[in-house]
Amino acid sequence: MKSSFLVLIALLAVSTGSAYAAGKNTIEADKQALMKAEADFEKARAEKGLEGWLSFFADDTLDLPAGLPIATGKDVMRKRLASRWDKNVVLKWQPLKVDVAASGDIGYTAGNWQIPVLDRRSNKRVLVTGKYLTVWKKQKDGSWKVVADIANQDPVLTPAPAATPSH
Repeated sequence: MKSSFLVLIALLAVSTGSAYAAGKNTIEADKQALMKAEADFEKARAEKGLEGWLSFFADDTLDLPAGLPIATGKDVMRKRLASRWDKNVVLKWQPLKVDVAASGDIGYTAGNWQIPVLDRRSNKRVLVTGKYLTVWKKQKDGSWKVVADIANQDPVLTPAPAATPSH
């Protein structure tokens, strides 16, 4: 009886350790998937403009733009952005942190963004920079979609590097 109990404890410990390792591997795979989603997101925006940008947002997303009301839903975002979307703006961003909940269904990315623009006061190109936080939710098909997005601009403008050709 005592040896059966010890065998049962040992099996339980091994299976728990295996489940933990499998869960950890799944979370690492989800983190890698989010990093890829970020890269694909940036590429879609550059290549397909507003619709490429919006394709990474869930239908019920929350957009928290600086100085504007919260936009609830992709259709509201589309209406707000369509009137001021500039296809010539080259937005770049770099995630610095990615994490996924133990449940594997929600995660976030955070990092820095930059946009080179023409400063009307000095008539020189400057680099506008800032930070962002994006909350992602895994969809039924296994893809990740943005469910909340917020960014803020750094206060200092820096000289922009020389222009490079677009894609």
